[in-house]
Amino acid sequence: MDLTCTENFANSCTAERDRSIFNDGRVINNLLNDEVFSIPKCDYFQTVQNDIQPFMRKVVTTWMLEVCEEQMCEDQILPLAINIMDRFLCVCPIKRQQLQLLGATCLLISSKIRSTNLLPIDLLCAYTDYSVTYEHISNWELLILSKLQWNISAVTGFDYIDQVIERCQWGSENPLLRRHAHTLVSICYTEPSLIQTPPSVIAAACISSAVRGLKLLCTETALRDICTMLNVDPKTIEFLVGVIDNAVSKVAPSTPEKPETTLTKTVQGYESPQYGQPKTPTEVENIYF
Repeated sequence: MDLTCTENFANSCTAERDRSIFNDGRVINNLLNDEVFSIPKCDYFQTVQNDIQPFMRKVVTTWMLEVCEEQMCEDQILPLAINIMDRFLCVCPIKRQQLQLLGATCLLISSKIRSTNLLPIDLLCAYTDYSVTYEHISNWELLILSKLQWNISAVTGFDYIDQVIERCQWGSENPLLRRHAHTLVSICYTEPSLIQTPPSVIAAACISSAVRGLKLLCTETALRDICTMLNVDPKTIEFLVGVIDNAVSKVAPSTPEKPETTLTKTVQGYESPQYGQPKTPTEVENIYF
């Protein structure tokens, strides 16, 4: 048995791809079988929540995305955090003033599960401009766990990206493909219209959109391989790619903004040289208990 470590820590701390995982068809089959337990069971805007509207969720999830970018979190943290938030909202009605508190707590839980470095509660409080306290987040963490019966781990669109790209010959044609697909997955999870969309469908649409956006020569081949591998209807993918393109057009500014308009107040002790400070959502910043 060869136990030699082949990881090169001088260039990267990322482990090499485990070929025994990416060559085994049972991995994707297990993901497809398990994802049904991760999909929110209802449109909670219509059935459970009386004070929460889709645009409010969009505001808070975009704030969550900016927090993850500011802290350079792993890509898998945001999709899981938003999935936890959606599943919680399916079973527990809240007030709109508590939505940002919920988002911050879900980021904490997700970082504990999918990151080697959790997001500190003090940091999350600072990102809310101290509209929530340490005790609020601690108490809501227990509330979320109890309401979800401690079933926190979930299959997200992130989990499919490497599984698809690594199994296809065209997956190595452009080193930016994986990065673009992960970015699109994060954007999709902020869209209220995609709450009940299966993670496999989201991943398939994001990879297809990334392939087209990078203008790879394998567009048709990639679409066929993705649909076959994830058992997705090509027409569904085409529709979702349009939704993704529309969402991206809203996120990406058409003209560069002046530096003074993009900078906001930094959180003391948590500055990042690469990203601007996320703003507290104006629609939900007033917290009442």
